[in-house]
Amino acid sequence: MHSSRLRGTDFSITYRGQDVSHAQFFAGFKFTDRLGLLAPTRFDGLGAVVLVMAYVTAFYDRYREGGVDFFAYPDFFSFQVREPVANYSMFDIWPHHKNVLIGGEQPERAASITDRGVGVLLVPEGRSGEITIEPVGLASAKRNIRRCFAYSSSGCAAEADLAVRCKDPDLANWARNVIDSVPASDPDPKREYWERTIEGGSMPEQKFREIPLDRALAAI
Repeated sequence: MHSSRLRGTDFSITYRGQDVSHAQFFAGFKFTDRLGLLAPTRFDGLGAVVLVMAYVTAFYDRYREGGVDFFAYPDFFSFQVREPVANYSMFDIWPHHKNVLIGGEQPERAASITDRGVGVLLVPEGRSGEITIEPVGLASAKRNIRRCFAYSSSGCAAEADLAVRCKDPDLANWARNVIDSVPASDPDPKREYWERTIEGGSMPEQKFREIPLDRALAAI
């Protein structure tokens, strides 16, 4: 719960060309809502963590509205396809079992996501193909997943309609924890990029593109 000190005022959000407050953007969010971050090569998910933290802050806001003490973590997950999985716990994807190793083909990967009741899905751009999910799995995805965003492994998605910045410098330190959770001897195509990116001690603004469910499923 180290991140529960963040507030909506720590974030700057631009959505479809308009500056909006954190409270406005997350007005419909409930603390039972679940988020899934698909990070196939582990560190590519760092390109979406500013949005993840904006959602985490919305989660804690719902608890704060109740006016009572709480000890809680959001039911957010990262989905990765390489071992060992990177540990995103500093971004409140915790306990560690919420960093999920997924394998198999698209239907099995989709099942890993829908079985956890994910309602907000973040997927890396540039991954597309036919949807090969069986009808019952497709119905589950349509029933559960309500909002999808494409992100870039570099943090700036093409044709973005959502930009999110967090002024808290600790996000760069938390990103360093994710990188350090995988041995340096284990190659990852994004390790060097993110080490350079956070070298200055801050996390840059990140940009996303809201996409329909079928595109998100094709990227799984």
